[in-house]
Amino acid sequence: MLPENIQDSLPEPGETVLTSGPVAAASQPAPREPFWGYTDLAMMIGLLTGSIVLLLVFAGLFISARPDLKTDPIFLLATQLGLYVFVYICFWAIFRTRYDRPVFSSLGWRRSNFSPLLAVVCGGVLAFLVALAGSLMQTPKVKSPLDDLTSTPVLLTLFGLMAITVAPLFEEMLFRGFLQPLLSRTLGIVAGIGITASIFGAMHAPEYAMAWQYVVLIALAGAAFGWVRARSNSIIPCTIMHGSFNLASVIVLAVSKYAPHSLT
Repeated sequence: MLPENIQDSLPEPGETVLTSGPVAAASQPAPREPFWGYTDLAMMIGLLTGSIVLLLVFAGLFISARPDLKTDPIFLLATQLGLYVFVYICFWAIFRTRYDRPVFSSLGWRRSNFSPLLAVVCGGVLAFLVALAGSLMQTPKVKSPLDDLTSTPVLLTLFGLMAITVAPLFEEMLFRGFLQPLLSRTLGIVAGIGITASIFGAMHAPEYAMAWQYVVLIALAGAAFGWVRARSNSIIPCTIMHGSFNLASVIVLAVSKYAPHSLT
């Protein structure tokens, strides 16, 4: 028979036992990574669709009052910047209201052991390899909105600044920060990278007259960004790499447009 003081400490039948220390910590389920799900993805698609419609309505109102804005490159750049603002608002609406979580750190804006300098070099090398692949694929020359956005040195400078800073940040937040981890959790890392890269390439198709070669090339670049995201567990390296990739493209574009003819 157990001593009375030990008998008093035993739990009654059906009583929940609360423990602390390593045993209690081990019994707690690991937090889901990422913490969002496909309901949040559907909400994001809905919010972004609504934001794009709202943005188009406002743009249409401005154009109706000033028809010349329809082809104004500055207005087009401002509209693009407005879209990025809406992307952030959509993320904030989901993460703050549903989970009370911050936006940037939730999407993977965190320190990693992947060197920023290495990310810059990788972006430049990737731009060269993609250009080489495009040459081998005999990528056609197509009329692109980028032609209007880079028609003068000032416009090229403004476009370049956006292309190497704001655009990579928000595209990586959306694709490698939000979509890829969700798909990777469900389908595996390779499928998550591949599917996200394919969507990334397809989303850029309208910029290049729907030419399939551009879609493939951009998807390959997206796969490289995705691999860096998976390797580093952070969107900082892939954002830097994306910006470096775009910088190389802008430099080539500037040289082709504005370098003295004697150098070409």
